[in-house]
Amino acid sequence: MKGNIKRLAVLAIITLMATFVMAATVTADQRGHRSIQGVYAATGSGSCIIAPLGFTDLVPNSGVSDLLTFTEIAVFTFYSDGTGKVERTCSNIQFTGGPPGFPPPPYAWDGWDSWEFTYKVKRDGSITLTQEPYSHEGNGTSGPFAGFTWKNENRNRRGTVSPDAKTIILNGGLPDIITSPPSITEMVCNDSAVLIWQHDIRWGWKHDQDDDDDNCHD
Repeated sequence: MKGNIKRLAVLAIITLMATFVMAATVTADQRGHRSIQGVYAATGSGSCIIAPLGFTDLVPNSGVSDLLTFTEIAVFTFYSDGTGKVERTCSNIQFTGGPPGFPPPPYAWDGWDSWEFTYKVKRDGSITLTQEPYSHEGNGTSGPFAGFTWKNENRNRRGTVSPDAKTIILNGGLPDIITSPPSITEMVCNDSAVLIWQHDIRWGWKHDQDDDDDNCHD
């Protein structure tokens, strides 16, 4: 009888330890999604080479290209299920390439765009944002592109989450080449942004939320 009681006690301890190990593993794997849930304000800048005829080995076809520099103000919303969205405004200065000795004058314009994404956080704090296909919408709000609308694909980001999950640094660029279907225009950008945590979001709210505080273009 005593032997059976001891064996049962040992079995209970082993079962309890296994439960704690499994719980710790799940927490570690899911910690990223939980820790960065909420709304982050962002600011950043970058530059892009725009190739209206596409690229070959990252060289604009026929030498036709524009150079775009920009600054951005954005709001990133991260949901606990690994999805999110971004809304941003950009101020741009664009240089259009032309025949040698006869370059067109540069011009400035403002624009707004948004898109949805999925994200993954690794244990080392690295994060990857992958744009959801066909979710991008953009429109010009001033300058020569006022009223012009466009859609982009491959607006992906990679970066790092701080240990306290209050700061995220994101970078865009190669190997992703941004496309603008159905146009053959392609764009390669080097850009970065710093995201600062602002506040949590209500549990269960997702893409249909209507919160003026989260809308950078209101």
